[in-house]
Amino acid sequence: MDESGDISFKPATSTHFIIACLTVDESKINKVKNTIKRSHAQLYDLGWPRRTEIKAAILYHLKYENEIPEEIRTKIIGSEFIHKVIQNIVRSCEIRVNAIVINKTNITSPSLRQAEYGIAYNYFSKELLIPIIMKATNCELIIDQRNKETHNKKHFNEYVKTEILSESLKQNIEIKCNIQHLESHKVHGLQAVDYFSWALNRFILYKDSYFYDVFKNNIDIFKKWYCN
Repeated sequence: MDESGDISFKPATSTHFIIACLTVDESKINKVKNTIKRSHAQLYDLGWPRRTEIKAAILYHLKYENEIPEEIRTKIIGSEFIHKVIQNIVRSCEIRVNAIVINKTNITSPSLRQAEYGIAYNYFSKELLIPIIMKATNCELIIDQRNKETHNKKHFNEYVKTEILSESLKQNIEIKCNIQHLESHKVHGLQAVDYFSWALNRFILYKDSYFYDVFKNNIDIFKKWYCN
């Protein structure tokens, strides 16, 4: 699971907040890993600095990224590279894409706008995750550890697990879900979902469907809150 934008309601923050979650069968996890490794190896072979994580946002604006060697900026077209990576993941890994998009400008509720960052983040994460987890029944949820800067991991885990228990009791099904917060530069699945959360951001904010069209038929859940 990864996000794009900012759920904060402070001035000068993004108008939309998007949470994306890729689901993949355990048997396909190595294919995700290998697809990302092969794709990123091309950049490393050209001299991509190891200290700079490979992310879709950086690739898209590659020609303006002075920290990236000129050889890469002249040989790689960032948008085409992103498009190809998404294509490869979709074709070889049988992933499903799930997302929730929140248009913050249309939220007028003071209780939500004034809530601490973690409360809103946890709530919308739950709205996306519970249907996925109920369908999977046995899953490993991996979240980018950078979120520790904006919400307490323990509170997130306890909140989601409480919601899982509540829903599983209602449906009378047994659910197993382990939650991990890991560093994205060490987890290929988190690196993969970055491409999709970024592509959804392009589609929602800029009506750019070039990347979205690659995986639109792989979408399971796409919730839109306060989006007219």
